[in-house]
Amino acid sequence: MALAERAPATDKSSGFTLLELLVVMAIIVLVLGAVPLLYRSASPGQEVKALARQTASRLRDLRALAMATQTQRVATIDTAARRIGFSDNRAPILVKTPIGLTVTAAEDAARSPTRARIRFYPNGSSSGATLAFRSGVQNHEVRINWLTGRVSTQATP
Repeated sequence: MALAERAPATDKSSGFTLLELLVVMAIIVLVLGAVPLLYRSASPGQEVKALARQTASRLRDLRALAMATQTQRVATIDTAARRIGFSDNRAPILVKTPIGLTVTAAEDAARSPTRARIRFYPNGSSSGATLAFRSGVQNHEVRINWLTGRVSTQATP
């Protein structure tokens, strides 16, 4: 009985367990690690790369739609308005001010010095063009092959 009398009575409601403390500390570490990510803006180089990839993806979708519906589809690039529109009624892509945009398109597709059209035909071919997105840090091109209609992106110096 002497041993039973010496053992203190345990009350489960008093204090925290080690596991509870570790869980709370892990949550605090995760929150503190995520806070700087909320206030960090993308660098201009990352924005150019993301814009080129988004544009290429939308152009690929437009080409696929032209082939699926057997109708011609058009992308309109307006460098003055800094806007890339699509004939599939999806929202246009707007190019932010610090990013430069130039287009090299076929003679018959160029409507004006600031506006060009890229046509995708039902057989998969296109009128062809090169869109150049540039910033002081990084430059990217979106190339549309006139024969195959293939859309590709490439970092340029």
